Amino acid sequence: MGVLAGPLVACGVPELPNSAPVPEPTEALRPEAQRGAVPEDARVVDYVLTARYDEDLHQIDGRARITWRNRGPAVVQSMPLHLYMNGFRAPDTAWMQQARGQHRGQKLDPEHAWGYVDVARVERVGGEGTDGEPGRTTLRWAEAEEPSLMTVWLDEPVPPGEAVELEIAFTTKLPRVFARTGFADRYVMAGQWFPKPGVLEPDGTWKAHPFTLFSEFYADFGDYDVELDLPGDLVAGATGILVSKAEEGSRQRLRYRAQMVHDFAWTAGPELVEAWGDHEGIRIRALVPRERADEAALHIEAQRATLASMEARFGPYPWSTITLVDPPDGAEGAGGMEYPTFYTTSPARPVPAPLRALGFDTRLGSFTTIHEFGHQYFQGLLASDEFAQPWLDEGLNMYANLLVYVDWYGEDSGDGPWIAMLAGHPLSIFDATRLQQSDSWSIEPIDQSAGAFSPLAGGYGPATYAKTEAVMHTLRRVVGAEAFDAAMRRYADRFRFRHPTGDDLVATLTEVLGARVVLGTTELGQPIELVLDEYFEQALETTREVDFRVHKLVNQPVLGPVGWRRDEHGTLVGGEPPPEPPAEGWRDEDLEGIVVVVRRGEFAVPVEIEVELGDDTRERVLWDGHGKYRVLRWPGKKVRWASIDPDAKLVLEARRFDNVRHAEGERPKASVSTEIGRVGEATALAIGGGLGP
Repeated sequence: MGVLAGPLVACGVPELPNSAPVPEPTEALRPEAQRGAVPEDARVVDYVLTARYDEDLHQIDGRARITWRNRGPAVVQSMPLHLYMNGFRAPDTAWMQQARGQHRGQKLDPEHAWGYVDVARVERVGGEGTDGEPGRTTLRWAEAEEPSLMTVWLDEPVPPGEAVELEIAFTTKLPRVFARTGFADRYVMAGQWFPKPGVLEPDGTWKAHPFTLFSEFYADFGDYDVELDLPGDLVAGATGILVSKAEEGSRQRLRYRAQMVHDFAWTAGPELVEAWGDHEGIRIRALVPRERADEAALHIEAQRATLASMEARFGPYPWSTITLVDPPDGAEGAGGMEYPTFYTTSPARPVPAPLRALGFDTRLGSFTTIHEFGHQYFQGLLASDEFAQPWLDEGLNMYANLLVYVDWYGEDSGDGPWIAMLAGHPLSIFDATRLQQSDSWSIEPIDQSAGAFSPLAGGYGPATYAKTEAVMHTLRRVVGAEAFDAAMRRYADRFRFRHPTGDDLVATLTEVLGARVVLGTTELGQPIELVLDEYFEQALETTREVDFRVHKLVNQPVLGPVGWRRDEHGTLVGGEPPPEPPAEGWRDEDLEGIVVVVRRGEFAVPVEIEVELGDDTRERVLWDGHGKYRVLRWPGKKVRWASIDPDAKLVLEARRFDNVRHAEGERPKASVSTEIGRVGEATALAIGGGLGP
């Protein structure tokens, strides 16, 4: 099986917490006392899958026994099923037309370009048969015009509360992997490889979307019993737990069981080695290429940190195991994808010691591991419709990923822990978020279906991932971490094993935080509030941007009683000339400090302004952000500098270079550290500009 006999040690790599195999759990779910209750009505569809993999043909011959329960309000007479692999069948499918044979920088192999699912027959199982076996009725079915979907017409309707059992014989052809699933030489990654029913919504309508470039997957929870027939020398990993293994000549037969999951995926390869860890009784299994075995420790360390963070914030992880896979070289297209209790990551190479000595380092090496495990919660457990509202999956996961760094490295204040060190200049996790705000940041609104995003406009990744992450962290920092974390925990607890929507999230946050969050008061004592409906409407449904600027900062003399004026009798008196500036300069008490702040972006949100006065004191003013500008005055005081959003709460604001302004003669001199900081920021911008989803 390729088990590592000794600890993995490399330069800068921690020793594995446990290099010996951790026993296979006996149950796919953790004990109820550890995982909490599982709602019975959430179990909708069960699968018994058998599959034989022919690595010469790169083909899976399969049979699926599907038991589907009608949890809807009406009789069901037909069912839509997903045939995701048909997205790779020809250049005119919806997926291929949008992707043009490319995905995350990987391209299809012209010699092994196409993949498909070929359904041979569909039968209903039930009724009286022969020899004690249940009867079988052949059903009519047809692919849709878009071949990633098919429809099965039932010979008998399924009333509410009843179930139907289907058996489907199919063959799946794998392409050379460039987009999540396929083969690379003898390595195979099988995701979305079998027919899957759509989701029947509570109102009785079916959700079954065509497979497009940006669409991921949406399915119901259930139990899986899967038997894989594979070449005997391949090391395999899959969703759930391994319940049996039998060697049959040059092949092996593996049986897996998974409970209350909404998908099943598997992988196998000849040069994968195993490493092990655990967290609070959850078994961690890492499969990595032999040449990168010393990186397994980094993956397991990150996995344990992510489990600790997410369990504390979003509730217990319900399953007894997690398997992570770093695909080998040549199979990079399989990396960075999530499946229940199983995900693929990317190499976690540490920064070489000579670069670290020069002040360059990163904590991003483990980010893929953190991100892909995060999907075990945000969409694996909180199973939102990834096609209809992809931000509920990718964006909430990104928000949670940053909190892993906060919990792992500390610093849940200021701009959080550093994520990269550039010439000794730290780039924080929230700096990194701002740097992802490319020109495509606000081209398209967040809250739309995956199919509505334009592949040419390039707005899907920036809006769904980074902007959603910034929306959530901005709100958390504005209303306070403790209150916001409590609201998110209620959302996570309420919708475990459910299909929450964006409305469910907003309603839960509003319930806990209140519809109007009072942040402070005006000079006249009027409350300054953040109205959640208004915030989310701007953030999710529009392309408005947060952008403030210190427009003007002056210290002007207070002229006082000079010139002509009328006295109490109406007579003109005075005529004094305006005062001349004193040779030694104006005293602070003879000045009026004036700061003008401008809202350049269309997104209105409350914001703080901090000033430092001539007597070294600092004052803060809260502005509701709704006007186009605000004039602030300090009679009898000199203002040295003004800063908008001094605590950097508005993660949504990317352009912060004009958020600080100094009075004439007050700008601090440049230092070596500030100049290095500017170089680091320019470098970060260059790096950030090349990142994508």
